[in-house]
Amino acid sequence: MYADIQNQAHLLHEMAAGNQQALKTIVEAFWPNIYAHALAYLRSPEKAEELTQDVFLAIWEKRETLPGIENFRGYLFITARNKIVSRLREKLAGAHSGEEADVAETLYIPDSQLELKELNNLLRRGIAQLPPKRKRVFEMSRLEGKSHAEIAAALNISKDTVSEYITLSLNFLRTYLKNNGNHLHILIFCLYYI
Repeated sequence: MYADIQNQAHLLHEMAAGNQQALKTIVEAFWPNIYAHALAYLRSPEKAEELTQDVFLAIWEKRETLPGIENFRGYLFITARNKIVSRLREKLAGAHSGEEADVAETLYIPDSQLELKELNNLLRRGIAQLPPKRKRVFEMSRLEGKSHAEIAAALNISKDTVSEYITLSLNFLRTYLKNNGNHLHILIFCLYYI
């Protein structure tokens, strides 16, 4: 999903030192993928662009920590995902009428790191039970943020097979969470992974 850029570690060090040209290089390399991810969830080009800008602003504001990040792609993806979830929370909290208000009242997204850690541990146990190839496809898609085409090329399988493996994995994990967690876990899972 994310572009490969040479000297990424050097660029992160340069950003930490305040080099705006390094930021520009990072933005140019990763913008299209962050934007596409935001657009898929927010379904508004304007909101997706705004969110993408917010992601890079957040990265810049925390630039001193960048040299210590081993997996910048993962860090960037998680930053984007967290901002998307925050926007969805705001949308639900701002709902004032009809069905949206009912959803806002019943859908509780935990702010507690402990609850998110519990969900993560439960998901990891579920993912570990997937067949090896399906597990790898799911991890590449949902945890590494790779596209179906990238996964297909990397694993030498068709994009249809990638789609099938992801669908099967999601179905299995929904059932696993239902049997081992609670409705809250399933709702959070749907926001983060579907």
